Amino acid sequence: MANILRYAGFIKESEYGVRAAGDPFHVDIASATLDAPSDTNLIYGGGLGKSARTYRPGYYSPSGNVVYAFDVETIGFILKCALGGYQFTAGTDTGLNEHIIWANENITLPSFACDLGKDVFEHRFMGCVVSSLEISASNEFCQATVGIQAQKDAKAPLLSAADLSLPDAYPLAFHEMTAKIATVDVSAKIKDLTLSIDNGVSADKGRTLGSRYPRRMPGYERTVTYTLNMLFDDLTELERFWGGASGPALTGSTETSLEILLDGGDYGSLSMFMPKTVYTSVQQQPSGRDEIVQVVNGRAFIGEAPLGAPAACTETELYCVLENHEETLA
Repeated sequence: MANILRYAGFIKESEYGVRAAGDPFHVDIASATLDAPSDTNLIYGGGLGKSARTYRPGYYSPSGNVVYAFDVETIGFILKCALGGYQFTAGTDTGLNEHIIWANENITLPSFACDLGKDVFEHRFMGCVVSSLEISASNEFCQATVGIQAQKDAKAPLLSAADLSLPDAYPLAFHEMTAKIATVDVSAKIKDLTLSIDNGVSADKGRTLGSRYPRRMPGYERTVTYTLNMLFDDLTELERFWGGASGPALTGSTETSLEILLDGGDYGSLSMFMPKTVYTSVQQQPSGRDEIVQVVNGRAFIGEAPLGAPAACTETELYCVLENHEETLA
C-alpha cells in the first residue's frame, strides 16, 4: 500500500524541454492540479456510420497548478520564471545576497522542469513555464499558486522524504506580510491580499509542424492585478478610484503605488513594488449588521523603476527585491 508522499521539485532547463544538470529543490505542496492533458486523440469523423472508426495521436501539452506555502528561499525561482528580468548582487555586511527580479519585455519566459510526487510515482513535467502566479495572504499562511503550462510528461521513481532538498527557511505567515499604498503603511486596514500575474501563455502558440509537442511556450501579454479586502472606515480608496473628492473626475482614477513586503527574519525578506497602479473597482456592500469589508481591485501599469534599479530595467510594472542566503535562483 502506498504512503502519502506529495511534493514538488523545480529545476531550470538548459534549453526548452531539456532538463539542466543538477538536482532540483523541493517544496511541501498544499495541492496540485498539474497533470496529463485530456482529449489528446484526433478523432476522424468520416461517413461510414454514426460513430467514429479512426483516431490518431493529437497535440499534447500538460497544464495545471502547484500550490504551496512559500518561503524566502524558494519564491525567488518562481518569481524569476514568472517575470524574466534578473540581477544578482552578493551580500557583504549582512550576509544576505540581493536578487532583483522584474517584469521584463521578453516574449520567451524562462523554462524549467517540475517533478510532482504522487504517492506511488514521481510525475515529471518538462518544458514548463509559469503561465500565472498568484500570491495571497489571508488568515494563515502566505500561499503561492503557480500556474504551469508544460511540453510533455514522464514517470520517474518516487523519492523518499529523506532525499528531498527542502528549504531551511520557514513558510511565511499572514502576519509577516505588510503593504504600503503611496508609500504609507496600510497593513492595519487590509484583511487579506492577493497579487496575480497572468503571462498570457497559450500552448497553441507553440504548435509547429513535425512535433506532437510544443516547441516553445511564449507569453505575448502580461497582466498584473491585485485585490485588497479592506476595512471601510474612510473614503480614501473610493476617492482614489473616483479621482476626485466628491465623485468621478473627468481625469479618471488617481495613480498610486503599491508595495507588498514580507519579512522572513534571519532568512531574508521580499519586497514587491508596483510603481504605477490604478484601482479598477472599489465597492462597499453592506449586509445587515455585519462588518462592511471594502473590496479594492487594481491593475499595475508600466511605470518608472525605483532608484538603484539595474540598467536593463528602466520601466516595469512589477519590481521585486529579494534578500536571502541563496547564491543562485537556478
